[in-house]
Amino acid sequence: MITLGRNLSLAAVMIILILQTGCTDIKETQDLNYATAIGVDYKDGKYHTYIQLVDLMKVAKTEGGDSSPAKMWVSKAEGEIFIDSFFEIYKTAQERFVWAHVTAIVLSEAALQQGFQEIFDGLTRYHEFRLTPWVYGTNESIEDILSTKGFFGQTSLNTILHHPESIFQQSSELKPIQLFELARQVFEPAYTANLPSLSIDRSQWKEGEKKEAKLYLNGAYFIKNDEYKGFFTIKEVKGLRWTTPEMERIQVMIPNEEGPSFLTVFEDPKVKYVSNGPEVDIVVNVKGNLANREKNKNLKLAEMKGLCETIIKKEIQGQYELGIEKETDFLNLEHVLYRESSRKTDNLKQASLNKVKVNVDIIHSGALTNRMIEMKDLD
Repeated sequence: MITLGRNLSLAAVMIILILQTGCTDIKETQDLNYATAIGVDYKDGKYHTYIQLVDLMKVAKTEGGDSSPAKMWVSKAEGEIFIDSFFEIYKTAQERFVWAHVTAIVLSEAALQQGFQEIFDGLTRYHEFRLTPWVYGTNESIEDILSTKGFFGQTSLNTILHHPESIFQQSSELKPIQLFELARQVFEPAYTANLPSLSIDRSQWKEGEKKEAKLYLNGAYFIKNDEYKGFFTIKEVKGLRWTTPEMERIQVMIPNEEGPSFLTVFEDPKVKYVSNGPEVDIVVNVKGNLANREKNKNLKLAEMKGLCETIIKKEIQGQYELGIEKETDFLNLEHVLYRESSRKTDNLKQASLNKVKVNVDIIHSGALTNRMIEMKDLD
């Protein structure tokens, strides 16, 4: 009995010691630096890295009823190689960095020109970095991008930077892309990847008499196998909205020479590529509704469908022609041929667009989404 008691006492002491030593390295949540975004620039032969920190504890308290805004900080450091700049930031960090909460990465045009591969390699070497952050390019000051706030005094966690999918569901112009998707596309043979470009609008919104800067997408950057192909405005790449999978909601103003123009809202377009040798056909099937039907009572449904199909064809054809001019395979015709023939075409013009076929189905009109357009419109 005495031996059993001693053994139990010894076991209890060991358990207490293990629990105490196991807790010595645990940090309180408020004693950590939570990085939420990373920016990368390249100038004067060095990488310039920006880190955005947001007081996540304050964000959580705000949701629980604390009305004062969460604070945000932006740091800057430089290094001869990309990953070296992180160690410069550590010198003034005060507390340990946590990288698992990074949800956005912003790359300057100069950084993209220098090459995506080194940045991707540097980020993925550390186990805390995830492959899910949204990735953007920019020609703006990265420090300004990371410092631009949302509405109601909220931090940039409530902006396109961290949540692009929210606005994308209402207006699909450029598809947001995550790090793992961009890496797959950049390193895919014969594929031309693109990432949205962030800019700052400093005039559209005001709080009282004071102007408030807000983020918006102004175009896209294109990369083919880690070769920088250029920046193109949102107007120059509008043909991509019909050929990019998972576009959700596209608004198009359809000009009509014989009467009022009309706004058509298309949802979830379906695209199919059909190759025949070096030539490729693009087939687009799309459904939509009319936003201002009442002003076009004299325009038959068949005429409206014809006008919509003409506009969509024109935008896709225009995208192809711009690609020939700029030597950029926007529509990824070369990749279509590569996948089917397992060979890479040496000349973009070898992968040519033969024809574009568009099928438009107009479902309903105006706000009454359950009211089908009368069959008499088919006459």
